[in-house]
Amino acid sequence: MGFVASAAADSRVTVYFPGQSRPAVITGASHLEQVALNPVLAGHTWWPGTIIAEKMATAVEQERQRQLLARLSTLSGELRRDNDLDLAASVDRVRGQLSAIKVTGRQFVSMDPDVIRLEPGADYALSGDYTVYALAKPSSVRLFGVLTGTGSEPYQVGKDVSDYLVGHERLSGADKSVAWLITPDGRARSVPVAYWNRRHNEALPGSVIYVGFSSWSLPGDYRDVNDQIVTLLTHRIPD
Repeated sequence: MGFVASAAADSRVTVYFPGQSRPAVITGASHLEQVALNPVLAGHTWWPGTIIAEKMATAVEQERQRQLLARLSTLSGELRRDNDLDLAASVDRVRGQLSAIKVTGRQFVSMDPDVIRLEPGADYALSGDYTVYALAKPSSVRLFGVLTGTGSEPYQVGKDVSDYLVGHERLSGADKSVAWLITPDGRARSVPVAYWNRRHNEALPGSVIYVGFSSWSLPGDYRDVNDQIVTLLTHRIPD
């Protein structure tokens, strides 16, 4: 966690806005509330999906992304040597999706000024270099994983996770029973999506739905690949 307890902390916060090439900079903020209430940001972002990231943590996540991509390349090669070409193609497809995203050292805290003011301990002290990613309220959800037609899907009020997957074919090795739902605040959970175990789980605007590999489809040394992918997606910078 890139926050500190010292009230004398000092920080530099670079704020990126969608569609703008030049970021704004907030200096001298000692606590999170000073950033959230700064006129540069206040009223110009959708708080549930606003991300604050710490510089050194970003370097860590970028290296994790590099290592995961390399691991998926190795897995694909092993599957091809075993003549499991369909599963190798699925791995390549997912690798391509993950190579196209940008990740950051997200700090899993709320940037909402009301939460910061009212929730004990939510007004963290700041020290060092941070980046804030502002965004407008999303109008879509994003699909990732072992299926066709990944990318943006229009958000619809009340629509269930499994409804967003209708019309998207599961590819070789896909888990057909559960999917991962990652909410805009970065929380991730597994949700049932098959006809026999389905329960209503609404996807909020800006959510990510990830269809992973089934546990039986992956070699033993790669059974944790889904967990690594989900973690990476929780650190994704919104489009």
